[in-house]
Amino acid sequence: MQIQFLGTSASPAMPLPFCQCEVCTVARHRGGKNLRRRSSLLLNQEVLLDLGPDIVTASYAYNIPLTGITVCLQTHPHEDHFDPELIISRHPEYGSQQMTPLLLGGSQKTLSMLDVLIQRRCAYGSLFTPQTQQALQLEVVKISPYSPITLGPYHIIGYPANHATEHDALLYSITDNNAALFYGTDTAAIVEDVWHDLKARNMRYDLVVLDHTYGIGYPTSDHLATDEFIRHAHRFAQDHLKDTGRIYATHLSHEGIREHTALQEYASHYGYHIAYDGLQVTI
Repeated sequence: MQIQFLGTSASPAMPLPFCQCEVCTVARHRGGKNLRRRSSLLLNQEVLLDLGPDIVTASYAYNIPLTGITVCLQTHPHEDHFDPELIISRHPEYGSQQMTPLLLGGSQKTLSMLDVLIQRRCAYGSLFTPQTQQALQLEVVKISPYSPITLGPYHIIGYPANHATEHDALLYSITDNNAALFYGTDTAAIVEDVWHDLKARNMRYDLVVLDHTYGIGYPTSDHLATDEFIRHAHRFAQDHLKDTGRIYATHLSHEGIREHTALQEYASHYGYHIAYDGLQVTI
């Protein structure tokens, strides 16, 4: 699997547009890996995790064509993870040509909210009607928690996130014949039922990507913070990580974090890494 991080920030991007705290000020000054787009991940240039608002600018920055994407797995419908304009632009009225058919997957409640957001913006009809799906060259795929599905070479299991529960937000386990990825953002502490299911399936991952919204000295609330992240990283490493597996933090905000190099040095003491925009990982 070829993995590329298109964005690694929490909802306001990083640095926050109007914030003049030390973290944001240093990020503006040093740039580079400290500048973060809203979180999204690309797998083999064909599977996208979250149709976020910054994926187009990321594609320009990293010379990544988005035309080959065949599957989009949506974690939840919050605006930092879903831009309805990107789906709407697939309609014939926009003049798009030779589009690759797209499978849009998510929980039923997430898909229903995506439908609401799209219909607020246009009169093309519901995502759940054959006419609209044909016009957008789109297929909607409902993913139920703990129920595996197969899309092409990928075996996918959605797990309930401890976040946006009103939308049944999902974490994703994605495997093929060669590698395994666990994508765990956005979430607070992962619920025990998920850990039990991972153990029952004897899941072992080459790459684990986890939410790290809040940093050092902050409590876990609606997202993970450093202390809880470290406990999660150790639990994955002990029970669900291959010998050569790696753990990366993503979805970072400014609360309690450090300049990227310093934060990476801190993370290395606890056995994990800090992802950055454009990072490529082969597993």
